[in-house]
Amino acid sequence: MTSQVYYRKWRPGCFADLVGQEHVANTLRQAIKQGRVSHSYLFCGPRGTGKTTTARIVAKAVNCLDPQEGDPCNQCAICVSFNDERFMDTIEMDAASNRGIEDIREIRDKVNFAPAEGKRKVYIIDEAHMLTDQASNAFLKTLEEPPAHVIFILCTTEANRILPTIVSRCQRFDFRRLPSERIYQRLTEITEGEGVSVAPDAMRLVARYAAGSLRDAENLLEQLVVSFGDEVTLAEVEELLGLGYGDRWLDLVKYLLMGNTSASLESVNRAAWDGVDLRQMHRQTLELLRASMLLEWGAAEALELPEHVTGQLVELVKNLPNWRVVKALKIWGEVNMRYDAPSTLPLELAIVEICNDNLAPPAEETQAPPANRPATAPPSRRSAPNSAPPAEGTGAAPAQEMRDRAPSQPERSRPAPVRPAASQQTNDVPASQPGGEGGVPEMWQATVKALGRATGKRYNLGALLRDCKPNTISLEGDTLLIPFVHRPNMERMQEELEDPNSRRMVTEAVTRFFGTPYDFKITLSGQTEEGSQSNRPNQHSPLVRTAMNMGARIVEDTVE
Repeated sequence: MTSQVYYRKWRPGCFADLVGQEHVANTLRQAIKQGRVSHSYLFCGPRGTGKTTTARIVAKAVNCLDPQEGDPCNQCAICVSFNDERFMDTIEMDAASNRGIEDIREIRDKVNFAPAEGKRKVYIIDEAHMLTDQASNAFLKTLEEPPAHVIFILCTTEANRILPTIVSRCQRFDFRRLPSERIYQRLTEITEGEGVSVAPDAMRLVARYAAGSLRDAENLLEQLVVSFGDEVTLAEVEELLGLGYGDRWLDLVKYLLMGNTSASLESVNRAAWDGVDLRQMHRQTLELLRASMLLEWGAAEALELPEHVTGQLVELVKNLPNWRVVKALKIWGEVNMRYDAPSTLPLELAIVEICNDNLAPPAEETQAPPANRPATAPPSRRSAPNSAPPAEGTGAAPAQEMRDRAPSQPERSRPAPVRPAASQQTNDVPASQPGGEGGVPEMWQATVKALGRATGKRYNLGALLRDCKPNTISLEGDTLLIPFVHRPNMERMQEELEDPNSRRMVTEAVTRFFGTPYDFKITLSGQTEEGSQSNRPNQHSPLVRTAMNMGARIVEDTVE
């Protein structure tokens, strides 16, 4: 005889047994108790949160012969028939496989038939967002005015894909992800009922791994019991889930945050050679980096990690600049590990980008230190935009780490000339002197580069500003003069700056790299101070003006 899986065997049979959805259960219980049940409901929310289970409880409660304060009694003939799956007046339909207009027409033709056993006929439509547009439109009139004995309950994980006209005809209930503590409590009840022993730490790990889905947690618990018998330990859960490399992932996080490129690359490749699931390694490392960020900003109460892991992360982040944690988390989180046969290359590229100090954000972009950490002395406002933040207090100063960041072999064979520090360059040459090293041209190039991915209302801001030659940018008091070579690009930039969002992005970039919130004035290269073109006769020709609007430049003007 085939045994029932846990999530079906332990499915709640009344509203009181629902886990984590009290806001839904209380409202439905009162509606049934007062006889004010709606003709259509929409249950939406993540998978495994109880949508279909709640729909079945509603169907049972409205037909129960002896309801108890809105809950089904589970004792009468109707409830017994329902629990044995013999009740004929509850029709469950999977819209993923019955999504066409013909399936809806069949419902519309049969909906007028009276219930066979109970008082109400209940249609439960799972994955309702999978209905075609034609089927949804054919369903509208029946959903709005069904016969008095019919109730429709639509369940979906993607309410945004359901027609607004259908949503407006239903009472909507949003189901929430379950807290891991509530899942842990439910798993404890199941293990006591099944007579199995699972270590509390193991069950808490299962509850966290389920990510708010009780059904996923119940399936995983059953898999553990089948695999390891009636006594399940934390080590066995980690083995099944591929999480048994906690120290290895913690070491990788330390290498990343300390900028140790070679040790990070070695750690990833060693894991790959050991047959570790790279996707799982990526997820676990990402979770530890997120924990580092929360600890950096004093949000330790949001963590659900073992104490020894939290303690090591605290010691790590307290001596690191906060930009390192944010940079590592952003780059590591953008790695795409959705390939069928994942390679180490995406992780290796992310490691090099994280550990490369030349890619660190400028000093003006870093966040202010948390209140529970002493603030370090701010760097010079005129530091070069591509220079790394100061290294004091990072805890990454040993000589071994510096050797890890050494250049590759081709670079060693041809040493690069020693250049003065960025702060010395910019302090020696004032920013108001364009053309000096570290002056306005270099700052302008950094500004344009930073706006390379900034898209305004219609155009890419960095692409438009590349039309301005760095050596033509100048300062007049508190105003930055930005001359364009081509008039169309100038006009497009003027159009973009009319949008507040585009102006804000340009202003922030200028402030970041010039160190002062300058105003900026857009001109056309070759204009006089009054803003008009030099009065050259050939420029008044319509043909010449058309060519200039298309990007042409006058190289030589011969006046006859």
